[in-house]
Amino acid sequence: MTTINKKRQFWQYPWSYREGFLIAIALVIAGFAIGYVIDKEVKAITFPENLVTGGVIILLLLITHLFFRKHEFVKWIASVPAAISAISAYAFLVLLMGFIRQNPEESSEFLNRTGLSHLTSSQAFLFAQMYFLVTLGMVTLKRIIPFKTKNIGFMLNHLGLWITIAAASLGAGDIQRVSMEINDREPVFVGTDQQGNMLDDMGLAIQLIDFKMESYPPKAFIVDRESGDILNLKNVFSLEMGARGNILGWEVEVVDFIEFGVGVGDKFHKVYDVGAAPAAYVTAKKDDKKLEGWISCGSFRFPGNFLDLGGNELLVMDRPAPKSFVSEVKIYTEDEEVFETEIAVNSPVTVNGWKIYQYDYNHDMGDWSDISVIELIKDPWLPVVYTGIFMLMAGAFYMFWTGNRKKTE
Repeated sequence: MTTINKKRQFWQYPWSYREGFLIAIALVIAGFAIGYVIDKEVKAITFPENLVTGGVIILLLLITHLFFRKHEFVKWIASVPAAISAISAYAFLVLLMGFIRQNPEESSEFLNRTGLSHLTSSQAFLFAQMYFLVTLGMVTLKRIIPFKTKNIGFMLNHLGLWITIAAASLGAGDIQRVSMEINDREPVFVGTDQQGNMLDDMGLAIQLIDFKMESYPPKAFIVDRESGDILNLKNVFSLEMGARGNILGWEVEVVDFIEFGVGVGDKFHKVYDVGAAPAAYVTAKKDDKKLEGWISCGSFRFPGNFLDLGGNELLVMDRPAPKSFVSEVKIYTEDEEVFETEIAVNSPVTVNGWKIYQYDYNHDMGDWSDISVIELIKDPWLPVVYTGIFMLMAGAFYMFWTGNRKKTE
């Protein structure tokens, strides 16, 4: 008796990795092509459209699984080859973001039209993401219905991942980013969103009490007298009490240093007043030449000072770079609650659903800035995203626990 092995034809069920990767590649290419033709970004949908869209996607996945799960295509979409191809397409686009600058203003027309300069709002990313969510959703439903306790870990991991990605994507349009320029004269209740629109219904007002800044030691540079170009970009020297360094052959020593000072005549004195700036008394030696004097970066109120080294060289002090800055503020809420708190760069304050971050200040005034720019962010979908992340963690813990229990039995 002779056995004939019939080779599976391309696009003949059950599909394998070949069909999966071909579908993934086709979706990505189609996305870039559509983007190039219509030359428009994918606009994020907002509430309630995003909520309805999420509900429709879930409903369609449920209907497909409950009534069509025996169809060859539905069985394939919930298979490993489909999942791997979907993950690969999604990961490929995420990887592209690291190689292609995501800034439409600085990109070529081709990159802008295809969406390569703004991948997260491109048609290709939308198609890849939908493919990923559909395959992940079908794989998850396959293990959930019918429910079995042995699938709890798998369900928590995969459903948690689905919820995290779906919520982050659908909720992107509801994220509000508002900048507010506050001062110490009066409470400010008006902010500006990313589109430049004025918002006055945020449910709170903020007043600046005090602005505090901690800075790094200022740097010493030798600049060209005529062009103003910095000549010692490589061997930078920090100005601190007793510090010594070599700058372009000059042996520089800090004899005295004042963090906040004001120049009076040819001397600088310690003065803690608005506009006071750092100053250093330095000596500079080169060969048989020795020079000394005060240098200061100056401020918006008081002029700076430099040491003339002769020729075209001037020894100057750069403005200190900020290490950290904090705004002490008073916050008024619509519930008539008033309280004081501090807002730091990496320490936001949460009020009425808004996360308030320290963002900027008046750079011309530096330590004496009379304004502080803060950023307020509200993401109503964040609890849903956190729920998905918590499920992922719970699933990992559950699988670790059950795995160890089986080993001990």
